Formats: sequence, C-alpha cells, structure tokens
Amino acid sequence: MVGLLLITACGTATTNSTPSASTGTKAAAAFSRLVDIGGGRKMYMECRGSGSPTVILVPGLVAAADTWSHVTDSAGTRKPSPSAVYPGVGEFTRVCSYDRPGTARENGEFTTSTPVSQPTTPEGDVADLRALLKAAHVRGPYVLVGWSAGGPIVRIYAGEYPHEVSGLVLVDAEAEFLQSELTPEQFEIFLALIRKDDEKRVAQWKDVERQDPATVFDQVRAAPPPPKIPVVVLSGDRFDVDAFRARLPAGAPADYPHVFWRAQMAAQKSLAREFPGARHITKTNSDHNIQNNRPRLVIDAIRDVVEQARRQSGRPSPS
Repeated sequence: MVGLLLITACGTATTNSTPSASTGTKAAAAFSRLVDIGGGRKMYMECRGSGSPTVILVPGLVAAADTWSHVTDSAGTRKPSPSAVYPGVGEFTRVCSYDRPGTARENGEFTTSTPVSQPTTPEGDVADLRALLKAAHVRGPYVLVGWSAGGPIVRIYAGEYPHEVSGLVLVDAEAEFLQSELTPEQFEIFLALIRKDDEKRVAQWKDVERQDPATVFDQVRAAPPPPKIPVVVLSGDRFDVDAFRARLPAGAPADYPHVFWRAQMAAQKSLAREFPGARHITKTNSDHNIQNNRPRLVIDAIRDVVEQARRQSGRPSPS
C-alpha cells in the first residue's frame, strides 16, 4: 500500500467528459467522467486508446487515477507528462484508470467518487471495480496493473474472475509475505505506523481511504489463485531510511527501518514466486513510486504482458 514505504503523493484527474464511452477496438472514444455504478454511488473513470486486451491501471492507497499520468522530473517534482504510464500505454492498447472512494489527486484535491465507509477492503474494492467496468462498458479481457495497495485488488480480481483477466503487472505491490517476514512484535510496529499515517490523512480529508493490512493479507490468502497468465513483478530497490524512520511510532527500535526493508525485499521475492514463469524486475532504480520515477520501465512491462496475451489469444498486434 502507499503507506507501506512512502506517504503518497496523490493524483489529479481531469473532469471533462465526452458523450461516448465506447470501447470498440477500432474507434474507442476517450472519456473522463463519473460513472453511475448503482446503489446511489458514482466513481470517476478515464479511458483512452484502442485495442485489446484493455489495460486497467489500479492505483495505490489514497492515490487517484492521475498518478499514472505524472512523472517525477529531474528536480524531484511530480508533473503531468506525455511520457507517463497512462498516455504511454494508450499508444498501443485501450487503457483505463479510476478513483476509488477516499482517494486524492496529485494537487491534493479529493476525488469526486462517492465516499464510502472506511476502512475498505480489497474484496470490496474488487466488487467496486467489476461494477465500474460493467457500468462504463469497458470490455475485457483485461490486463490488470496494480501498484502498491492495488496489487491485492488485481490479484483477488484475477482469482475470482479468471476468464476476464489475461495478464497481471504488479508494481511494487503490497504482499502478504511481509507479515510472515516480520515477527509479531515487528508487524505490530508496522501496524502502528499505518495508524499514524491514517491519523495525518484523516486530519486533511475526513473520508480518506484507509485499510487494515492484516485484513488485506487475510483476504489475499483466502482468495482463489489467479489463472496461469503472463505476469511481470516490479520491485522498488531504493529506500529512504530517514523518511521512513520519521513515520515510526514512538519507541520503535533504532534498527527497525533496516529490519523492515529486509522483510520488504524478501516479501517481493516471495510474491514473484507465486507466479511460475513470472518476470521479476528488481533493478528498477526507484523507490516505491516506480510508475512516476521510471514510467518507461512500467510501460514496457505492460507492453510485454499485452503482447503475450495477444499471442496466447491468437489476436494479432495492431500494425
């Protein structure tokens, strides 16, 4: 989750819309709008490009759709860019992203998606995503791309709806193996860190997205395994010890940042092993925010999975 390594920088989605949300592979219209998913709720979604499979970009905790449209420049500033993941993927296939309830955009504006009771769970987020895809008429099959807390969402979705998913890309995804790599006492410190992060966010946005990591991990373990599909796992390889230490609760051991980082690295290796044949990219030259720091790396990973999915389906690549 975004709270795992860094306090998230939250995304900026545009609110303009077009009349059509067609997802035909030849003439798919770009759109960015609120979609009525039923039950008195709406969720913001944006799509562009054409082709199949459709790539669904799932942001991390508190991050909105526009995290995929921003890159980190040489001065360390996050800015919209045509070289970002969302526009880049839209050059070779249909791509969509969305705001979960309680998320915030890169400029700090709170999402227009209807608020829900917090904390939420990956199971609930899967149900929301499926309802959104159907309401917006976004056709499958899907290549699901999950960053951070988006990782459990796409893994559970693929397990529950295997015939809809033709590939996965996990971008420094939250992994349940973190819990087993830490002692119970060390894991409790991690939970206290998350609660501390939540308190700061709630002070800024009353209905901000929150999750309990123990519940997240339990739901991932209980979910059906994803089908045998192409998978790429990207893992961050940079860690700001001082920034992490500043987030720790009082009384945490001095060596806890190093303990946590070793556990995180081990958890990422275990995550990749969950998918036989998966490509695990460990030299990313990035912290947790790989999609912003190394967008081309993420775009290329997505392209690889999309191309594999096309070959397996017998669908030719666009010329």
